[in-house]
Amino acid sequence: MQILVTGGAGYLGSILLPRLVARGHKVRVLDLGYFGFDHLLKIRSDVEIIRDDIKRIFEDTKFAEDLLNGCDCVIHLAAISNDPSADLDPSLTTQVNLDASLVLAEMCRAKGIRFIFSSSCSVYGEAEGEADELHPVNPLTVYAESKAEAERALEELSDGNWKAVVLRNGTLFGYSPRMRFDLVANIFALHSTLRGEITIFGDGLQWRPFLHVRDCARAFVFAAENCDLQHVCYNVANENLRVVDLISTFQSINPQLRVNYTKVENQDHRDYQVTTQRFRNEGFQPMIPLEVGAEELVEALVTGRIPEPDSILYRNVNLIKELSGFSSQEHRGILDLIDKLSKVRTPS
Repeated sequence: MQILVTGGAGYLGSILLPRLVARGHKVRVLDLGYFGFDHLLKIRSDVEIIRDDIKRIFEDTKFAEDLLNGCDCVIHLAAISNDPSADLDPSLTTQVNLDASLVLAEMCRAKGIRFIFSSSCSVYGEAEGEADELHPVNPLTVYAESKAEAERALEELSDGNWKAVVLRNGTLFGYSPRMRFDLVANIFALHSTLRGEITIFGDGLQWRPFLHVRDCARAFVFAAENCDLQHVCYNVANENLRVVDLISTFQSINPQLRVNYTKVENQDHRDYQVTTQRFRNEGFQPMIPLEVGAEELVEALVTGRIPEPDSILYRNVNLIKELSGFSSQEHRGILDLIDKLSKVRTPS
C-alpha cells in the first residue's frame, strides 16, 4: 500500500515508519519537523518526506490533493501532543487536532482512502472501573477534548461505505529514535538514571493504561492492513497501573533509587483504566510490559544511545515555549531555528 503518515517524524511515527517499510509499504510523511528529521534519513529511500504544516490543507487545495495522490491509507498522528503543550494555545490545538483532522478525513472519505486516527485513552478523564469503548467520555483537558470532538465527528462520517478507525492509545513509554521525556514512565527512567531519584506529585494513586511505543506502532500497522475491522473505535493498551506502581519497577533496576513525594495544590483528577478486549477480539495482542520498556530506556541512557537527554528537544512543551509566538510566525523561520537547535539536515 501507499500510506501517508502525518506527524511521522514524532515519537510514535519514528517507530512506525521503519515497520511499515519493512512490511513492503510505500510511505509518505507529512511533518513540520519541529523535532528534526535526522533519524528518518537513516531509513532507506522508500520514505518520501514532505516538510510542511498540516494546517496548509485548509488553504491550498492542490497541496491537499497532491498529498493524498496515490494513497490507499492515511495514518493520522499529527497533533499538538500532550496536555501541557495543548494548553499553551487552545485555539491552535483545535485547528490541528480537530479541524485539520476532519478536513483530511472528509477528503479520504470522498476518495475511498482508509483513515486511521490516533486518539487517546485520556478522553475518559475520570472513570469508575475499566472503561470500554461504550463508556461515556469525560475529557478534562484541552488535549483530551480535541481528541474526543474529533472522535465524535469521525463516528458521524462513518457509514456502510466508508469507516474511519480510531485507536485510543494508552500512555506511551519506551525508546524511540525521537525520544520524549514528558511521559511519566520515560520521565522516571530519565530521573532514576541521571539523578538516582524520582518524584511523585500528589499521592500517585491515579490509574493509567500503559502501552509500549512499539506495541502502539504494531497496532497502527494492524489497523492499516486489516480492512474488515468491526468497529470504529478501539482502546489500545497493555496494562493498567497506578503511577505509584511504577516505583517498584525502577527500584528493581536501581535498588538505591530515592523516591520523593511532593504535595500539589491542584491534584490531577485524570484517573482511568481501560479494557482492550474489543481490539484483542480483532486479533491484536500487545507484547511488551512496562518492566521490559523501563530496562530498555535505562540501558539507552546509560550507554549514551540517547544523546544529551536533558535537551529541550525531548520535551514537547519546553521546546514550544522556547519558540514563543510560534503560532503567528512563518513556519519556515521556525524550522530554521529548529535546525540550529537540533543540528539536523533538512531533507531536500
